[in-house]
Amino acid sequence: MTVTKRRYVCPCGKKFPEKTRVVKRYQRHTTEWNQALGLRTIQGKNFKDTARKFHTSSSTAMRRFDRLAALTIQEVQELPEVLAIDEYKGDTNKGKYQVLIADSTGEPLDILPDRTAATVKQYLREKGANVEMVVMDMSPSFKSAVQQALGSPIIIADRFHFCRYIYWALDLIRRNVQKDFHEYDRKKCKRMKHVFHKPLETLSEKQHWYLERYLNLSNDLTDAYQLKEMFRSWFDQAKRKKDHPGRDIKESGDLWSP
Repeated sequence: MTVTKRRYVCPCGKKFPEKTRVVKRYQRHTTEWNQALGLRTIQGKNFKDTARKFHTSSSTAMRRFDRLAALTIQEVQELPEVLAIDEYKGDTNKGKYQVLIADSTGEPLDILPDRTAATVKQYLREKGANVEMVVMDMSPSFKSAVQQALGSPIIIADRFHFCRYIYWALDLIRRNVQKDFHEYDRKKCKRMKHVFHKPLETLSEKQHWYLERYLNLSNDLTDAYQLKEMFRSWFDQAKRKKDHPGRDIKESGDLWSP
């Protein structure tokens, strides 16, 4: 709801607007309208959709959101001992990607305006005196920034990115060896690539038949698949242990075998 306030002219020449309880000074929208817009910016789908429903601009919706967010944001003074760093696609005047700083539970602590090594390094130098362990993806720029800013903290590659490299390596070998297959097998192996990713014990009888067929056609593909299954078996067992999971499973030699 938009309110038009009347303006008065004093005999002395001074002009002043009409006083009203429903509209604050220098505002053209009612207090209730501003409250409803602020609530919608939090619960709505996005700023554009919220602005359309309130017949206003996206920038107005964003300003209302920033005003509410400012009341709850507290500047981080010191980072905890265990830190998580990850990038995400956003949109600022410094770039399309920003960096999320979180604690060991994944609770967000701060957001950096861009993902350059210089920005990450400066931030960690200012607030990372207590950091002893950093969980991050396998980005060389992040690793370089962390080491230059914090010295020699323990760097842990998060499991999503580490596992992704395992499956990428398997796919690379599959693509290379299937070039030498018969035309039918080459196309079929390409269409059945998801079978190589699935755990062996979850395969159907038909999928297991195709897997055995293509593994028998290439020793390199067989070795790559067995290594993938060994890693998956080790990883699953490690998740079920509490104390020193990776080391205990590795030393026990209790891994998947073909």
